[in-house]
Amino acid sequence: MASKLSDLLEIVASLREAACHGDWTSTGRLAAILPQRTLLTKGEELGEYLRCLQQALIAAKASRAQSAASLARINTTTARLNAAARFNKTRSDPALADSPREWREFGEAADF
Repeated sequence: MASKLSDLLEIVASLREAACHGDWTSTGRLAAILPQRTLLTKGEELGEYLRCLQQALIAAKASRAQSAASLARINTTTARLNAAARFNKTRSDPALADSPREWREFGEAADF
């Protein structure tokens, strides 16, 4: 028979693993289970549980920060690709250009 501590530590380890993989559905489900469990009464066990829980929280925060940074990079890349697509569309159809200037090939002389 497994002890209360090992049961709790197994849940916390699963929670940490889910958070590291960005599986926020499983993380939320596992986090909801923890308050339903009986809290430990021995000081050493409680200390071990809190240490593991703190490590899981740190891992979740790091994973969330990494996800936010990835999303920011994706948004930046999307904005750049959209700008390039608009430029190419404007370049291929001078009627869409903002200014009435004639389009010239790169390197042609301009009339000043």
